[in-house]
Amino acid sequence: MKIWRLLLQGVGLITLALSAWGCYYWATTAVSELRHPFSDSKAPFFRAAFWTMSVIDVAFLAAIVFASIKLLQSRPNAALIYTCILLALSVYAFGPGALWTLPNGIGTSIAAASGVGSMGTGPLIFFPFPFIYPLVSIVLVNFAWHRLRHSQQSSGN
Repeated sequence: MKIWRLLLQGVGLITLALSAWGCYYWATTAVSELRHPFSDSKAPFFRAAFWTMSVIDVAFLAAIVFASIKLLQSRPNAALIYTCILLALSVYAFGPGALWTLPNGIGTSIAAASGVGSMGTGPLIFFPFPFIYPLVSIVLVNFAWHRLRHSQQSSGN
């Protein structure tokens, strides 16, 4: 039983570390954009796209930190919350790419901002290879939660 709780907490701790790394990336990118705003006539809405993606990134980071803390505490809904957030993040990772073909410089602006607008969640998505950590951690968290719940039910009988 203790090993499953440690596995949940380990994933929570690693996810917190990756989130802290992402916060650093987000902050340095945001400060850089504030100090040296990007300007290109082919991407006239870059700033709007960048800051929209940045706000979404911060919201994901806050949600992931919340879920990670729940994993560290081994709360009953922790696995479900963590799974839903990481699945939503994985879907969102492809979302901006679907908008790149929009006309009148909108798509070009989104494409230009896509490289830097989601820097905060980059470590979570791309460490150590694209989408490996989210997939493996979701499987581990759900397996550990299932085993922990099963062992608690067995010991209660």
